[in-house]
Amino acid sequence: MAAIRVKLVRGLAGCPEPHRVVVRGLGLKKHDSTKLLPDTPQTRGMIAKVSYLVSWERVDEAPPAGRAARKRAASKA
Repeated sequence: MAAIRVKLVRGLAGCPEPHRVVVRGLGLKKHDSTKLLPDTPQTRGMIAKVSYLVSWERVDEAPPAGRAARKRAASKA
């Protein structure tokens, strides 16, 4: 499965509060922070909403496991 690497290229000063929430939802905190996310319609929609704040590229790496998958793996070990 493909993944998307998202980078916050502009600061959040002056942008509307809903856009700040979306950026935080993508897991980006500070200027130049990057995150590897799964390539899903939900992720693409969030990126489209704040496209003026972020840059992204599609990569062929495995996306990180979700929170539930990490919990299952931890409980099995």
